[in-house]
Amino acid sequence: MRETLRVYVPESFVRIWTLRVKSKRDKYREIEKALLQARLPLTLQRFIAISRFYSLISFFIGSILGIALFYILSPSFILFITSRTPFYSFVIAHYPIISKIFPLFGVVIGLILYKLVSYLILSYPFLVSSRRKSEIDLYILDAVNMMYGMSIGGLPAYNLIKTIAESKHIFGELSREFMIIVEMVEVFKKDLYEAMKFVRDTTPSEKLSGFLDGFVYILQGGGNVTDFLKGKSETYTEEREVAFESFIEFMGVFAEIYLALFVLLPLFLLIILVVMKLVGQDVLILYRNALFVILPVSAVMLSWLIRSSIPAHRVMVEKVKEGRGTPLKANVTDAFRDTFTINRYKRIKNKLKRFVLHPFTENIYSLQIRFVIPHLVLIAAIFFALLYNRVSIELATLIPLSVVLLPLITLIEIKERIIRKAEERIPDMFSELAMLNEAGLTIFEGLNILTKTEMGILTKEIETMRRELEWGALIPRAFMRLGLRLKSEILAKVIPVVVRSLEVTPTIKDAFNIVASYAETEVRFRNRLRSSMFLYVIIIYMSIGVFLFISYVVVKNFLSSFSGIGATEFGGISVGIDVEFTKELFFQITLLVSILSGIIAGVIGECKAVLGIKHAYIFAVLTYIVFYYII
Repeated sequence: MRETLRVYVPESFVRIWTLRVKSKRDKYREIEKALLQARLPLTLQRFIAISRFYSLISFFIGSILGIALFYILSPSFILFITSRTPFYSFVIAHYPIISKIFPLFGVVIGLILYKLVSYLILSYPFLVSSRRKSEIDLYILDAVNMMYGMSIGGLPAYNLIKTIAESKHIFGELSREFMIIVEMVEVFKKDLYEAMKFVRDTTPSEKLSGFLDGFVYILQGGGNVTDFLKGKSETYTEEREVAFESFIEFMGVFAEIYLALFVLLPLFLLIILVVMKLVGQDVLILYRNALFVILPVSAVMLSWLIRSSIPAHRVMVEKVKEGRGTPLKANVTDAFRDTFTINRYKRIKNKLKRFVLHPFTENIYSLQIRFVIPHLVLIAAIFFALLYNRVSIELATLIPLSVVLLPLITLIEIKERIIRKAEERIPDMFSELAMLNEAGLTIFEGLNILTKTEMGILTKEIETMRRELEWGALIPRAFMRLGLRLKSEILAKVIPVVVRSLEVTPTIKDAFNIVASYAETEVRFRNRLRSSMFLYVIIIYMSIGVFLFISYVVVKNFLSSFSGIGATEFGGISVGIDVEFTKELFFQITLLVSILSGIIAGVIGECKAVLGIKHAYIFAVLTYIVFYYII
């Protein structure tokens, strides 16, 4: 479906700028290229008209606000601004005139806003193009692997391209590029080679451009498409290995920067400010409030930066339609009725029942955590109500939180470990299926043999697949349902290749070997990343330990000496400190740093923030114990 972008702009502006753009086409050549690479559904003339139209609106709004602001300000403000410049004498000499025209300086704000809005709008295609280039480069290896697996089965080149184009849920912007080829062939009746050359010349990705250039050459020259795709797959795999190594090095540098800026620096500044407070410079509250804003925002941005830097994309398997419609209740009467009603009460009751029983009826590796949290929160609320006014508010909060977090952490860790173990056996499963298929066995027979081998949780899932096939399910559907049950990103990436290969030919040993090789690469990268980053997770633990130890020394030994001492004059300087307030401040900042460091430890160690909850909980409990039972 062709995308549309609706942005209001007067047609008179479009006509004016159409003439201007045509007369100076070379001036806008780069913007036109960026628009094409960004695949924005706008002509160059309309885009320039949009930028000028909204820049003018910004100019008028900025000028009005600027004039109003300068009108409110005193004209003496300009004396203060120019007091340290060579223009001060000129301003003094012409001050009566300047004071009258002073509000007109607000037009400068309008001009600044005009330039800013124009720059932002004109930069938008370049930003979109850059983002699309990164996404295409990230997805191209998986797409080539999928095409290679299908080409072994004899699928024609155009069908390979169309399959990638229809797999937008897997390949994102790369599918969009291939969809342009499909549209040019099917809608505009262009030649396949002409369509591929158009995308080759207009795509923002140099890697995709080189791939399409070689693909066109192979097709026109009558070469072997399978060998070409195999070579490209090997080349891109080597490049990804290099990207993996670079990413691991980046993570090491990132971990060191995080420890320096977001763990040690806050502690250092806190100690400095406490000392400053002794000489009357009370900025501790401002510092605490600033940290409570800056650190969470920084943690979110850093987590996003790490996730976006991983040289492997995330994908989810499309949900298979089960064919279950909405429960209907027919009105059966003696008279003819051509209507029916929906039993909404029964539908709501069934949904509520599934929600309540979900944690008790699902396998742990297919358990959806969001359905478990309400049950735990309800139990935690009961604990809080029982403990309120019976123990300290901190303890009354910690115990209910533990009631929620401990089972949640346990479920997350068990689920993650099960899936990780299953992912490690995915290459073995497909290698075995490829070997059995080469020996002449069908997929069903191969699955039947695999049920008798030891593959951990995969053995149970293979047995489920075998039973589904016995009941008449299609083999591609059985694989899709396997991906739905076992929430694995690796499995989600390889299943489309398997499904498409199964649809092409029953002899799929080569496709299975490709899938096994790709899965093994992914597993190896993740294991190497975890082992390399484990040291930095240990360093974060040591840093939090140092944070707590220094806090103990400062609060217990240094500040305790000021306990019970009021403000004292030393050489005309009032020295005093509120020990309880400072201790509470240390606790709040230490708790914030501990929780955020725990989340970042999960992101650094395993690239998943949810896996940092256990670290955050451990750090929070240690902080509570140190400040309320040791200090």
